Amino acid sequence: MTLRAVIVGIDRYRDQRIRDLHYARSDAEAVADLIEQVHPAQRHVTLLLDEDATKRNIQVEIGERLVRDAGEDDVVLLYFAGHGSPETNPSPDEVGRYLVLHDTEYENVYATGLSMERELPWLFERISRPPLVLMLIDACFSGGAGGRTFEGPRLRAARAAARDGRMISLEDLDLGEGRLMIGACDDDQVARERRTLGHGVFTHYLLKGPTTADDGYTVGVHRLYEEVAAAVADDTGGQQVPVINGRSARARLPYLW
Repeated sequence: MTLRAVIVGIDRYRDQRIRDLHYARSDAEAVADLIEQVHPAQRHVTLLLDEDATKRNIQVEIGERLVRDAGEDDVVLLYFAGHGSPETNPSPDEVGRYLVLHDTEYENVYATGLSMERELPWLFERISRPPLVLMLIDACFSGGAGGRTFEGPRLRAARAAARDGRMISLEDLDLGEGRLMIGACDDDQVARERRTLGHGVFTHYLLKGPTTADDGYTVGVHRLYEEVAAAVADDTGGQQVPVINGRSARARLPYLW
């Protein structure tokens, strides 16, 4: 089993109207360091930080290199730490969620962000051989103040015009068989960063991980989720509760902790 990971962390944004973050880059670096503990023959890590985390670079890594290199026994991991944003889709009555990349434009999130509903599932559909693709997303999509999210002017104008945007729940996204996602929080919550941790709260507990492997060398994705979600919810008094989405009840990762 080879773990092939694309790790993205963005503190600094090209568009100065997008608020910089403090610990997304260090989150990504710490996750990459964790994976490096796996034997060199059993892992391949691509780390994209700040100005390297452009939409084109991420699309190339997922949609081209992983398609070419990932094998039938591999596990593919995408980790993202940075801003998320809700934004109106072509119909102003429909709201989608976007990963905000280094080159995302504040006034044009729809075209320059990475759509969680359209583009990301399509990229991972291209990776047909690996039985498991796991996404770990330390961002949020509420558009509220604070945390790893913002609301662009297009959505703000739509809401001001009293159009009730409808957003598919993170837990209801259709990712396809063997594709799973663990998100830092629900849609109406904020993914917090904390100075005393030097990390996002979700990533802090992800890095702690399960204390033991299930069978000596792997851990179930659902067990990982349950332990991290419980720790985050307890730490934040229920104000941030991670969510899981996907169909693969027996999905397993190499034990990294």
